[in-house]
Amino acid sequence: MHYLFARQKHISGGMRNLMVCSHVTCGKDEKVWVPRSHRNCTDVSKHPWCKNCGDVKNISDDRPKNIGYWMNVLSIIASELELKQVQKRLIAKDITACDDLQDTYGTYGSAQEALFLSIVAHHVSLQGLDLETILYK
Repeated sequence: MHYLFARQKHISGGMRNLMVCSHVTCGKDEKVWVPRSHRNCTDVSKHPWCKNCGDVKNISDDRPKNIGYWMNVLSIIASELELKQVQKRLIAKDITACDDLQDTYGTYGSAQEALFLSIVAHHVSLQGLDLETILYK
């Protein structure tokens, strides 16, 4: 049940402004069996979940990054594309309004990356930019 709630949250995508949970991890005996990765559903293990919101903690290799990482990436993109200050502020405002980029408890890194790129692409064109180099420095 908790896993389905967590997966729905990530599958729905897009920006939404939910209240960020102050996560309280379940006890050792309350862990739930879920796939280790959202890409490979055959390998399962016990995962902790939050007692407040029901979100399942991401313990996979696809680790999420904190908001500071995404702001640094925005800074690199802004210098590469020579963005105006107002463009950077609008993008930064959308990034901070997105809970999946702030809450690293149950979010996958790849989902964060896709969300970040969609936010930036909403404001500016990313054509001609080497995203592989920027994102994986």
